[in-house]
Amino acid sequence: MASDEDIVTVLTEQHDQARALLTELNDAFAPLQDLFEAAAGPFAELVRLLAVHETAEEEVVYPVLKSQLQASDVANSRLAEEHEAKRLLSKLEGMAALFDFPAALAEFEQVTLDHAEHEEQQVFPLLRERIDADQRREMAATFRAAEAVAPTHPHPHAPDSAVGNFLVGPVLATIDRVRDAIREHSRNSG
Repeated sequence: MASDEDIVTVLTEQHDQARALLTELNDAFAPLQDLFEAAAGPFAELVRLLAVHETAEEEVVYPVLKSQLQASDVANSRLAEEHEAKRLLSKLEGMAALFDFPAALAEFEQVTLDHAEHEEQQVFPLLRERIDADQRREMAATFRAAEAVAPTHPHPHAPDSAVGNFLVGPVLATIDRVRDAIREHSRNSG
């Protein structure tokens, strides 16, 4: 069952939509970029300072408190505090990947735009020249059907072949859609 859509038109519209979303994302993120860049250096320095500081205290100060000063209660209380501080610092450090977001976004944007341009210059002309209009419409309909059951998140370790996507794609799509529904429910109920 062919639709009136042509596969090249569908793909071109999606490339244009991706370009618009990248522009929107860059515009929305721009005010935060300077903040992230300004915070990255001091945060990395703070992480290093505190990690080294706490380790050295645990090796030098607290053993003396416990053995020579008979202040185990004080040492144990401070060690418990340090343990909690390390847990929180580790959590913050895991979140610090946000500091790398501007560079990662710029790299992603360049790869995405290059890919779209290469398809538009190399793939689309071949499709227009060598595939008749009816088959391009059938391809568009098949493409739309594939979109309806495709995973909604990237899975870099999933197969890149049609057969691999056919076998693994539905499982990943189900997992993604359940995850999306849970996240949406959490956002709406929170």
